[in-house]
Amino acid sequence: MERYSKESSSKWQSKYSEEFKQFVCNEFLTGTVTRREIEHKYNIGNCRLTYWLRDLGYDYLAPSIVSLPGMKKQVRQSADESATQLKRELQEARLLVEAYRKMIEIAEHEFKIKIVKKSNSK
Repeated sequence: MERYSKESSSKWQSKYSEEFKQFVCNEFLTGTVTRREIEHKYNIGNCRLTYWLRDLGYDYLAPSIVSLPGMKKQVRQSADESATQLKRELQEARLLVEAYRKMIEIAEHEFKIKIVKKSNSK
């Protein structure tokens, strides 16, 4: 991986290669290292990482989850698992509603009082 692109000959006018920018940004986004530690580790200067993150489309002030190429299968599997879990929870909620409806019906019949309010009453 090259640190500088070969567009300019002077160190002061050099531009960092896109590969290097991607590498540093990915290390920051996936690691437990702070922005300042990354800047000191690679000696890139203050706020350079923030500019690179913005150029790559990441909002540094509002961090979001980064999906890496190796994680897509896990995300898809967890989405399938969460969908089945949501279906299970929906089925349980429907059974609970039916149980409550049946309890109210039994209570109205045994105690001879109206618990459920009619829809057109005020």
